[in-house]
Amino acid sequence: ISVPVSIVDLSKGYVIIKTDMAKVDITLTGRVSVLKDIKESDVKVFLNASNVQEGENIFNISKSNVQIPRGVQIGDIKPSSTKIEVDRIIEKKLKTVVKLDRRWMGEYEVKSWSPEYVVAEGPKRIWEKKTFIETLPVSEKLKQAEETVTASLNTEGLQVSKIKPDTVKVVLRKHGGKKPVRDK
Repeated sequence: ISVPVSIVDLSKGYVIIKTDMAKVDITLTGRVSVLKDIKESDVKVFLNASNVQEGENIFNISKSNVQIPRGVQIGDIKPSSTKIEVDRIIEKKLKTVVKLDRRWMGEYEVKSWSPEYVVAEGPKRIWEKKTFIETLPVSEKLKQAEETVTASLNTEGLQVSKIKPDTVKVVLRKHGGKKPVRDK
């Protein structure tokens, strides 16, 4: 039976970046009448991550990590170990940068935005070198000479535990004079 691996008791302040595998194959032995009714959800594999270190951690998977129903025994576990990459969670103050949708570039300018800085929490290797975070492009329908909109922060592709606040209030002002000509 192929069973998902559950990681439990991860030390506070750490996050799992990558695991070698999501499932392990477990051979069960027992009476046919019992084995025929066993489902994947009846068997559980737990790895205790309370003593992890930052970086690569190797876990041996033994019978003591497997929870099985009564009346069956564990024959074999494959693979018998797995690698789990762990990173420390850090908190980082980041400058916010407002992005405008292409259709508003040249027509509107950013007059102001708030907050100018946010606090993000996430894996050290992702956030350690970051100094700013952009908003998703402001794309609302704008008609007034001055508009106030709320823009969400763009966290796509980033592992974020927390980000406070997660939106930015943006004041946009229409450019005076002629509208610039845009490429089509």
